[in-house]
Amino acid sequence: MTKFISQQERLDAVLSTLNLPPALQIRYWREDDMPAINHLLELQGWPLYPNPEEVWRHSCPTLVAEKDVRVVGYVRGLTDESVIMHIADLIVDANYRGSGIGRLLIEACHLLYPTTIINLIAEKPAIPFYEAIGFEQRPECFVKKPLQRNNL
Repeated sequence: MTKFISQQERLDAVLSTLNLPPALQIRYWREDDMPAINHLLELQGWPLYPNPEEVWRHSCPTLVAEKDVRVVGYVRGLTDESVIMHIADLIVDANYRGSGIGRLLIEACHLLYPTTIINLIAEKPAIPFYEAIGFEQRPECFVKKPLQRNNL
């Protein structure tokens, strides 16, 4: 019989293989993180989601990086858990960029689902970061706009 492993136990096992900086904690998102997440979105100049809790509830993995009980970054992915993972959002507070938090968030996602190919759409200034952590830029991308707009 296989022992059931909780989502948090799985994340803890993954994090034990990473070298986290002192006082940095990576954990799963909670609804009470939404004000901090929205603040990071605003600082980045990205639109806020309508019904953000609903968006996050239907995403996986959803990880936040916390330093001194303050959310300083997060990643929100979408995956089928075996073939592909799309990183929908990755934001690290500008005051903490360059400290490895973004790389650790991506690594944790990939270690949670190691058989997946990760894809994402990057803003131009972020391209060097993604290339430095092993992503290859590909020209094949197609986008179909929503049938209805949700203020995004």
